[in-house]
Amino acid sequence: MRITAVDPILLQGSQTYHASASGTEATDNGDWQLIIKVSTNEGLTGWADVETLGPAAVAIIAGQGMAILGFKTLGELLVGENPLDTERLWDKLYIGSAYYGRRGIAMQCLSALDNALWSIRAQATGVPIATLLGGRRHDRVLAYASTLFRETPEGMADAARAYVERGFRAVKFGWGVFGQDPGRDRELVAAAREALGPERHLLVDPGWYPAGWTRPGPMRSLRENIALCEWLADYDVGWVEDFIHPEHFAEYATVRAHSPVPVAAGEQVATHWEFERFIGDGCVDVIQPDLSRCGGLTVARRVAQMAHDAGIDLVPHSWLTHLLTGYSLQLIATLPRARFVEFNVSQSALTRGIAPARFTLEADGCIAIPDSVDMGVRVDEDFIAAHRVN
Repeated sequence: MRITAVDPILLQGSQTYHASASGTEATDNGDWQLIIKVSTNEGLTGWADVETLGPAAVAIIAGQGMAILGFKTLGELLVGENPLDTERLWDKLYIGSAYYGRRGIAMQCLSALDNALWSIRAQATGVPIATLLGGRRHDRVLAYASTLFRETPEGMADAARAYVERGFRAVKFGWGVFGQDPGRDRELVAAAREALGPERHLLVDPGWYPAGWTRPGPMRSLRENIALCEWLADYDVGWVEDFIHPEHFAEYATVRAHSPVPVAAGEQVATHWEFERFIGDGCVDVIQPDLSRCGGLTVARRVAQMAHDAGIDLVPHSWLTHLLTGYSLQLIATLPRARFVEFNVSQSALTRGIAPARFTLEADGCIAIPDSVDMGVRVDEDFIAAHRVN
């Protein structure tokens, strides 16, 4: 079997990233989304979503490369290859793009391509990805509703109650207005905790951008980050997530050593070398590789072993389409301890329409992990064709 085409598909929608003052659902990226399709001469096709700057990524995958190794396009490096050679192809993509890649857009595209190759490998062998990754240990996992902070305590309470009514036993609020006003931050968290009640999990993602993502301002200091963790503990927060600049490994380790709340991070860490240092330096209690950014399943399976050896949990970051949810669930199925799956309740019309899924929230707040080659996800090619712009 050989790869015959690598197609980056740029989609455009009509919504933008948004959080409201009321309990109305937030919206993830609804303006642009990149989907990758890998085709083979035997009719097998792998699909993956990638969270990156889509218009630039199209050129990295299918633009004009150069003659010298290190400046090749990713599609050029894959066409003609055997898609089942996932480990070797990861190395080829990494080395072949070394002079413009290694992190950022190139790594995010490499991640999606790697996931698509694992999908093709599952189809070719007739077994789920979890089996290929080492074997299935879990059939179900607790889902947490992943959304943005609302602007008012009333909006937070309304949103939290709505997730309880839908059956979620865990909710994560992130970004939005958090970080602009310390007093309001506390009011928002307090409102969420009261509405969820003491028996449900509350997770907090304060964001590390200066003063949130809506306006510029200074990043929190080391002392402020420690203080943040201390007051979040007053509300029995399950973890505080990704709240320090992703390059500041030493600060993560210092804050973790002082924090009464578990520290979770890793969605912006990439390659197994970087994860090895991040985990080895004692930065987190929960490592969160994002399969659309970290290097794909090839890297994530190594990170899972690192997490096990270090005695920490792994919960993939998966706030995109249900393609990413599906790949993440296959990884989660193989873990020694499966704590959560991140369930994006804030999907825009664009991210929601790309990949309808068969995931169903059960009475106890868990989702069954599909034991199938298709991961329980169907790509809607008609929807993709209708929104394609490249």
